[in-house]
Amino acid sequence: MIMRSPASAAYRLAAVLLAAAGAAFSPAGAPAQQGPLQPIKWLLAMEPASGQAAAGGTLTAVVSAKIDEGWHVYAPDEANVGPRPVEITIVKNPVFAAAGKFVAPEPEREMDQAFGQITASYADAATFRLPVAVAADAAAGPHVLEIDVSFQACDGNICLPPKAARVKATITVTR
Repeated sequence: MIMRSPASAAYRLAAVLLAAAGAAFSPAGAPAQQGPLQPIKWLLAMEPASGQAAAGGTLTAVVSAKIDEGWHVYAPDEANVGPRPVEITIVKNPVFAAAGKFVAPEPEREMDQAFGQITASYADAATFRLPVAVAADAAAGPHVLEIDVSFQACDGNICLPPKAARVKATITVTR
């Protein structure tokens, strides 16, 4: 006969309860979560699609969000307190600079119970357009354009902490 101490019995009970609690919050058959939840995927495309621009010229960065079902991000015109709106900025470098404000699609507006106010947001997908100026003295050849996107993702029950994503594209500067 094996004797177990009360401490080991309490430990086993705690382990069983923790496992049960974890199972209660995970859908049956769902794979284990790998890393932090990432319900928003950001992509960068360029116009023109060739990714070429003349020194001293302009092009358009097309920043797109693919938003998982049930999630949303807040529109850049969100002026209320609480949710963090989408912000798009070019990472400082000597070749590229914003040539104006980015253009955003018309958001959905609805009462947000989490914030107790009407908010403007995007679900499913959203595409933003940012005019980009190429420095007149930029050397010909490939240069990397980096854009930071700040945002907050919410699903009606929870909001993830605000975060930033960086998207990149190689632009070929011509003379």
